[in-house]
Amino acid sequence: MNTIALSKINLDAPTQLRALGEDMTHVKDLAYSYADTGTFTELPWVALIKETGEYVPIDGFHRLNALKWLAIQDEMTTSVDYYNVAIRYSEFETMAEAIVAAAGVNAKHGLKRKKGDIQNTIRKLLEVDRIGFMKNKYQLDKKKIMEVVGCSDRMYRQESQSIRDDLDIARNLEVKRLYNEEMLSHREIAKRVGCDHKTVGNILGGEKRHDAKIPQSKNEQQEEPHEENNDTNSSTGSTEETPEEQSSVFAHITEAKVAECPWDDVEEDVEVKEEATGPSFSETHSQARIRLFIEDLSEEDKAYALKLLAV
Repeated sequence: MNTIALSKINLDAPTQLRALGEDMTHVKDLAYSYADTGTFTELPWVALIKETGEYVPIDGFHRLNALKWLAIQDEMTTSVDYYNVAIRYSEFETMAEAIVAAAGVNAKHGLKRKKGDIQNTIRKLLEVDRIGFMKNKYQLDKKKIMEVVGCSDRMYRQESQSIRDDLDIARNLEVKRLYNEEMLSHREIAKRVGCDHKTVGNILGGEKRHDAKIPQSKNEQQEEPHEENNDTNSSTGSTEETPEEQSSVFAHITEAKVAECPWDDVEEDVEVKEEATGPSFSETHSQARIRLFIEDLSEEDKAYALKLLAV
């Protein structure tokens, strides 16, 4: 059995993963029990952190604080040896390793974990080893977290909800940035953020519908002089088309149903596309968006679109 002086243990160590710290009611109950029996049902677990040389509790914050509370109660200290506290002893290279070890100690014993304790534990794990507990930049590693924390699937979902919501918001902002600023395909964006094409399509769905209306209005403006020429030609007996009869390629595209992931068939990366031989003029942002949109059409729709553009 290992013993250590209570004064050597850092009771303010970051290995305390309860959101609100110790429950003083429970601390006093343990103190009275220890004063009567001279022992705990289970010994506190204390570890030496080699990188700092300090001793920290891994399990047993309430028990050790019960001894500390007894130490300041004059009438109850005579039978307590604060210089030789019985403990379970371990050593860790870093504080991060100690925090991971402390993550699941109250899953099966000690004071039952309260609402917020598991969420606080998950956040601590991400602070000390973000890569180790995430599948990618925007997705938690559910299996590993549940294994280390020692919680049920239902409890994991409840306690990690706000964390996952924050990650989703960050991912959605990055998806929109990659699409609007870097003009990447859905396929490339999905690879960058670690999700599937459907998720990217859902995130960009509203924005794509808004963008589709912009080139349509520009096309209608460009056809206005053409309509005036038709008015002039009517005096010569030529057939004049009404605005309702003049269908633009973009109107056709807007009315068509958009596939869930319009970039599924694009095999080449964006970098390759940029090196390929393009038009002789310098494309504007809107023109490039239109070109990419047309390229995603089926062969039948593409042929129809190109035929209308040629008119």
